[in-house]
Amino acid sequence: MTRALLVKELKVLWTSPLPYVLGAVLHVTLGVLGHGQVVGRAQAVFQPLVPIAGFLVLLSAPVLTARLFAEESRSGSLELLLAVPVRTLRLVLGKYLAALLTLFVLLAPVSLFAVLLAAFGDPDAGPVITGLLGLALLAAALVAVGTLSSALTTSQPVAAVGSLFAVLILWFAHVGSDALAANSILASLSISERLRGLAGGLVDLSDVVFFVAVAAVALTASVAAVEARRWR
Repeated sequence: MTRALLVKELKVLWTSPLPYVLGAVLHVTLGVLGHGQVVGRAQAVFQPLVPIAGFLVLLSAPVLTARLFAEESRSGSLELLLAVPVRTLRLVLGKYLAALLTLFVLLAPVSLFAVLLAAFGDPDAGPVITGLLGLALLAAALVAVGTLSSALTTSQPVAAVGSLFAVLILWFAHVGSDALAANSILASLSISERLRGLAGGLVDLSDVVFFVAVAAVALTASVAAVEARRWR
């Protein structure tokens, strides 16, 4: 059943112009900013491209996930879907995986930067691998947050803005933390700082666990939100 829901959601996503527009904007922006970083440093390094790609993912994920539940709730088709004897967990996972796979496809050309850098220089393979791993983990966490936001409302714009607001807080959690007593706690919640560590070639288990935990908590909350709709 999860596979059938996944295929259905992928068809819905890829028959709309949304992923194509997002992909075009993402890669034009990344190309311009990434080229500036490489030329400015005059070095074949992949590391500075990861935070740029990560922030673009942060902006793309809320737009991509906004319709997952909100649109079906608005149109009334979600109630019909919930009437079918399908487990809520499978429903949430099917939609989540469809959005995540779509975002992975949009991110795939980022690896072309590594190929181009290797063609004109000798970049360290370690930061390239860990940087791509960091982007994958970031995407998994952000899509889960977007899924939760979409499950909590019937409005796509509200879902997108709510998700964007939440992930921006996580991205900039470390900013100004030095002036607070809880600076270490705030810094530990910063997804940008954790991504920076992975971009530098350092794989810290706590960073991996953090991204996985954010995704797991958001998906669990999404299941609870959708289940509450079932019993209304």
